[in-house]
Amino acid sequence: MLKVSTNPLKKSPFIPRIIALLSHAGERKINKSIFFFILIPFLFLNFGCALHKDVITLDNRIGELRLRVVTLENQTSHLKAKTDVIKKKTEEIKSIEDEKDKNIRGQTAGQYAEIEKRKEEIRMLNGRIEELEHLSKQKSKDNEDTSKRTEDRLAGMEETLKEYKNKIARLEQYLSLEGKEKTAATVPAALPVEKKDVSEDEIYASALKLYDGEKYAAARQKLQEILSKYPNSDKADNCQFWIGESYYQEKWYEKAIVEYQKVIEKYPKGNKMKASLLKQGLSFYNLGDKKNSKLVLNELIQKFPNSNEAKIAESKLKGF
Repeated sequence: MLKVSTNPLKKSPFIPRIIALLSHAGERKINKSIFFFILIPFLFLNFGCALHKDVITLDNRIGELRLRVVTLENQTSHLKAKTDVIKKKTEEIKSIEDEKDKNIRGQTAGQYAEIEKRKEEIRMLNGRIEELEHLSKQKSKDNEDTSKRTEDRLAGMEETLKEYKNKIARLEQYLSLEGKEKTAATVPAALPVEKKDVSEDEIYASALKLYDGEKYAAARQKLQEILSKYPNSDKADNCQFWIGESYYQEKWYEKAIVEYQKVIEKYPKGNKMKASLLKQGLSFYNLGDKKNSKLVLNELIQKFPNSNEAKIAESKLKGF
């Protein structure tokens, strides 16, 4: 009889062990029903061990996955914190850039004002030079005429001096003395003209009438008169605004920018603040300075978002 060692059953895998048991049962002629009753618990025991190992393996893998999830969450939280810091710094940088742009715009307006001031001085000097040249030519011509007349008169007097010396002396005395007395007696003294005071409202109405008639220089003169006489007037911001408007109508946009800036700086709570920002932005646009135009129009939208001027600014910015 062939003997089979039981050691292979302990060392063999699950299926080889079953084959070994069947072989062993055949050799010893063991009852098959008893064999199956023995085999079934054995199978369940082996399957249970296998399942238990799988469960432990799965638990270990789940633990590893949880650890990875926690690690990823920590990394995500760290990245979010870094992102928030970067976002905050970006906003600070943007705020600083906006402030720089605003300062640049103010400096630009100041430079325009300085340029216009120098241009005005040059125009005045050129006008003065032309006036002096005209006066110089006029005086030269007058002097030449006077000299010629004097020479002619002296020549005639020299010819007749010897014959009519005494008579000329009496005539000269008569003309120099009695002529002056008669002139003084016949010419009455000029009477002083009384100036009638004109009210602020009358000057303002007159200025607007001149503006409507496109007489912008005369209108500016009246408006400046109000600002000089009544600096604390309720109409001061309106006067300053219409001065800027007069230059805008003349397409003198540099000067208009300067005058609108005076309204923005001196009367920030006045009723012409929104209109001044809008027209200043349009003036920059008409000069081809789109950067400053955008800054001014965006400032208008930010400060007065629900105003009609802001709607006009938004419409204008869409075309940039």
